[in-house]
Amino acid sequence: MATMDKKALTLSNFSANLLIPLLLVLTIGSVPVSTAGKGLFLLLSSLAIVLTPSYCKHLRWVVKRSWAWAALLMFILVIVACLWSPATPHNQFFVVEKYCKVMFLSVMVIGFHKERTRHYGLHAFLLAMLVTCFIAILKYHGFLQAFNINADRVFRNHIMTGFMVSFAAYLSVWLAWRAPKGWQRYAYIALAFIYTYHTFFVNHGRTGYVIYLLLALLLLSQLCTWRQAIIGGVLVSLVFGITYFASPQMRSGLDSIAEQVQAYQHNDKDSSVGLRLQFHEFAQSLFLRHPFMGNGTASFQYYFHVENPVPSWGHDLWEPHSQYWLMASEFGVLGLLAMGFFLYSLLSTSLRLKTMRIPALGMLLPFFIGNLSDSLLFYSGSGYFFIIFMGICLGEQLDMYINKDKS
Repeated sequence: MATMDKKALTLSNFSANLLIPLLLVLTIGSVPVSTAGKGLFLLLSSLAIVLTPSYCKHLRWVVKRSWAWAALLMFILVIVACLWSPATPHNQFFVVEKYCKVMFLSVMVIGFHKERTRHYGLHAFLLAMLVTCFIAILKYHGFLQAFNINADRVFRNHIMTGFMVSFAAYLSVWLAWRAPKGWQRYAYIALAFIYTYHTFFVNHGRTGYVIYLLLALLLLSQLCTWRQAIIGGVLVSLVFGITYFASPQMRSGLDSIAEQVQAYQHNDKDSSVGLRLQFHEFAQSLFLRHPFMGNGTASFQYYFHVENPVPSWGHDLWEPHSQYWLMASEFGVLGLLAMGFFLYSLLSTSLRLKTMRIPALGMLLPFFIGNLSDSLLFYSGSGYFFIIFMGICLGEQLDMYINKDKS
């Protein structure tokens, strides 16, 4: 009996000290490069956390957190809204599965409660983005011609790639600021330059430019005095202006926005911007039909298919390229309140963090802004990236609780 208890204890220690951290690092490292890898490692790490007593015991702490309740309420709303949805059960299940990702937040917080796991998780993400940028830059400059690779989107689409690379630059500068003087600081600075070059000269996504600028200004406000932040803001604006003329990718991308807006005003609505605006208008019309409870889970896809409001696009579209309009059209004011409660609880908790407060706010700000023009929570890649990374940041809250309890 004692031998069996000893073996169980050894297995539990192995899972807690090696297996779970390894699986979590592989999870965050695979998010930018492999959907299948992310799904596999996320499932394995979640099962290991639930089955390991030293981790599972923290579930009682998690269920008392406002962000855990907010995630649960939003997910329950998605399930209940199936009752008044006109969509097929298959499509309803597809959308429910899309939102189940919010339930992984609690498990990720428990998994990343150790500082060492958070440290390796951050660097696994930076390594994955370095591989992405390295391949993209080589392809952009004429190498790797034998491989069918698009420099703009090596593993993910250009929107998600721009989002993640901009955040990787932000994270690298923050780590350089925290690192002691020496090779580590220079290594982080070099990474920041690589990610910046990719954002402005390789990637075509306009989302990346906007998020990079937001994160640069946010970081200045976080690390500098107000005078230094003003000077830094001016310098960042100058760099953006110079880059606009130096980078054909950035110049064409930004110029096209103004051209497409003008075309939309002249009733030419089939551009990228024009299509987005039409999707938003249709989502708004659905919201006005049932403003309080919405039209139900997967209803946007159903009505878009039936009514065909944008003939140039076709009959099939799952979301209106805006998370806020998607919530409004399918779940009404209740959905907007549920999502608002979820995001507010994450923000209020992030502000109370210590070390991880800066990266947590750096993740939340572009997520708030990005959801205006894309359904980042609905998409699998960007949604899981957000949930897992917030798990890394909020893991510090559990770490602080454990250390306080010990003292």
